[in-house]
Amino acid sequence: MKIAQVVHSFHPASGGIENHTSHLSRELSKLGAEVEVFTTSIPGAKNEEKEGNLKIRRFFSINSPFFTLVRFPPAMLFSLLSTNADIYASHGYGSLMPLFASLAAKINGKPFIFTLHGYPRMKGKKRFFQTIYRYTIAPIFLRIASKVIVVSKEGSEEISKEVDRKKIVVIPNGIDADSFPFQQPKESKSLTYVGNINEYKGIETLIRAYAKLKPSFPDTKLWLVGKDSGAKEDLHRLANSLGVKIHFSEVPYEEMGKVYSDSSAVVLPSKYEGFSLVWLEAMASGRPMFSTPVGDAPALFEQVYGKNSEDFLFKDEDELVKKLTNYLKDPKKYHNVIERAEYIVKEEYSWENVARLTLNTYQESLKR
Repeated sequence: MKIAQVVHSFHPASGGIENHTSHLSRELSKLGAEVEVFTTSIPGAKNEEKEGNLKIRRFFSINSPFFTLVRFPPAMLFSLLSTNADIYASHGYGSLMPLFASLAAKINGKPFIFTLHGYPRMKGKKRFFQTIYRYTIAPIFLRIASKVIVVSKEGSEEISKEVDRKKIVVIPNGIDADSFPFQQPKESKSLTYVGNINEYKGIETLIRAYAKLKPSFPDTKLWLVGKDSGAKEDLHRLANSLGVKIHFSEVPYEEMGKVYSDSSAVVLPSKYEGFSLVWLEAMASGRPMFSTPVGDAPALFEQVYGKNSEDFLFKDEDELVKKLTNYLKDPKKYHNVIERAEYIVKEEYSWENVARLTLNTYQESLKR
């Protein structure tokens, strides 16, 4: 089977969709599929690469300064039309890539599969453009799609308003256990946020909570690890107004294992998520993962933390302060719970399992 994977950005660029498609494409190629990735060019990356059954092709694109997913690569559509793929797959609601891939699939008479990673809730002018996308571009590729893979159950509920439920298949994200080995916590106390630095991640809640924690735990540092998407200056100002210092860092994905191992705890205060890779990565690294109850967090946390799941979920800064305080006062009390989570995540959420489920979905679409 030859698969065309079409995505706005790909490894070595970092991000949830980039990491997902990178791992998935490589695992699919290990399972014997011939995978050709169509994506946009980035500085320092070759326009064409080949790794066994995996081929990566990068195209020049005109990028939107406001939306990271919106990139227009003029030559890509023509290349998609000329490829002899059996399956066309694309990722990312809000991107133009699903439109390109679906049109190429339709013209070539092949199945198209769309993967929804998250259903963003925009505000202000961005919400206006999202609404236009929802009623003009999305209906085209969702109608063409033979299957819609969704990484979270919450996402399946959202997208079911736009597509027939019979098309929807839930396949969660995965984890590369070798990249996130368990390491004993270090003496230094660091709270770490991992993800995009933007207004939808709720990072201001974490900074306010950190300011309240700092007097009780003066040695604790706060690290924000990820690409700045326009919120860094505002977060700096907020921290200064609260009298605390925060640290920013952008780390290649291959080095993220060290980021987790250097952390006392990982916090994701997002306003929305589908099924975050950060949850899995922190848990696999043997670190306590504190998150807002967004997307599939409640179900995942109940699965891995059992009756203690509520100890790791928070709705606001005061609840986060309380739960981080409980942990930082006596980390050893949580050892067995965290160890159990590490084991379950590595057993249940391997990329090999994700790739097999995805390949089954592709094969089912071909039969139809």
